[in-house]
Amino acid sequence: MSVEMDYLEWNISYPALTLCPIIKINLTTFNNLVRDLSNKTGMYLESYVWAIATASVLNLNTLALIDPGNTNPINPEDYAKTAAMLFNQFDKHSLTTNFNYSLSIQSAMTEFGMCHVINSNVAVFDDPLKWKNNNVNYVKSNVELSAFDADFYADIINDDVVSHVYVHSPNEPMISTFPSYTVDSDGFMTYGFQIWSTKISKELRSASIQVRQCRFIDEPISTRYPVYSYNNCLLECRIQLILKLCGCVPHFYKITGNERTCKLSELTCFFHNRKEIMALSVSNETLTKFSSRAHLPRTPKDCSCLSNCETDIYRKDREEYTPEPSASRVRIIFTAFPKMRIVRDRIFSFSDMFLRSGGVVNTCIGASVMSIMELILDIFRYPIYYLTQITISLI
Repeated sequence: MSVEMDYLEWNISYPALTLCPIIKINLTTFNNLVRDLSNKTGMYLESYVWAIATASVLNLNTLALIDPGNTNPINPEDYAKTAAMLFNQFDKHSLTTNFNYSLSIQSAMTEFGMCHVINSNVAVFDDPLKWKNNNVNYVKSNVELSAFDADFYADIINDDVVSHVYVHSPNEPMISTFPSYTVDSDGFMTYGFQIWSTKISKELRSASIQVRQCRFIDEPISTRYPVYSYNNCLLECRIQLILKLCGCVPHFYKITGNERTCKLSELTCFFHNRKEIMALSVSNETLTKFSSRAHLPRTPKDCSCLSNCETDIYRKDREEYTPEPSASRVRIIFTAFPKMRIVRDRIFSFSDMFLRSGGVVNTCIGASVMSIMELILDIFRYPIYYLTQITISLI
């Protein structure tokens, strides 16, 4: 590792903001779907549709996880798409900035159900309406700031009763272990963040994964996502654990290949094993149920997830509340522009080792590497000379 301090030459990434409202459903669309399904099946399916639209890792114990009449009025593979169609769309007028910079807004399925993701490069891969579209590619579109416009901020006007905001890197998906910041129904909240950036040197960039011990975003580990990030790796590990324990994948995760989406009734398996699944740590009791320990991590380290070669970590260091009875807003700012950043670099190569070994030899036996090499040459030079002379005389 080394340190760079020429901060006037840098750009830093404004963070991605994941906004998860407590009330997710558009009631008009919801009621229309319930009515259509009831007319088609003859059953009242309000609790069934509600469970599909709002299921997450947090609330399965509050939902009716029952398949009505042992049928599937909605195909499990369409659960996520249904949740996306019922999700309240984000009002673009609710997002304002102090500069004329455009922040992208994307609906995405997360471990907390459907959420709005702002300024993300990868949220498009979590949009259930695009999961079957193989033409969705990574596009770097996040806002980047120099030292001269570091006072940029975004205001989000919250029309919902309560929402949770998650702040993370634009190249990372939101996962359930992220800290959340609550936005209540009235008041003006300001959250200030500092950024800790890690880059990689040009020399190490061309090295193998084994040497650099990190992955670039274009080095995915599965077909689920065409990009790599540390959090994507943890999600992949968690999904493989769920498949091992339950034989299916909850619809708030993306499926791939021959994987099967869980029916509502099968989500009880996830709920019963939720502690181990979310901690990525299975118990001894669970281990005894399987002959193979594959995809059964004892700790998150067993997932073998490498860090990102280039990362941005955001740490909250300021929080202010101003009462505003007539409005609910949240503002995300940088409290200071970073004056240094970490660079992954190779600081001890083979040539360094070779050169330093000369000093070690000189210290230990009183001779330099060059002296030893000359001695070896002299030892071999005379036998070679006499062998050559003998060969010539025989000819």
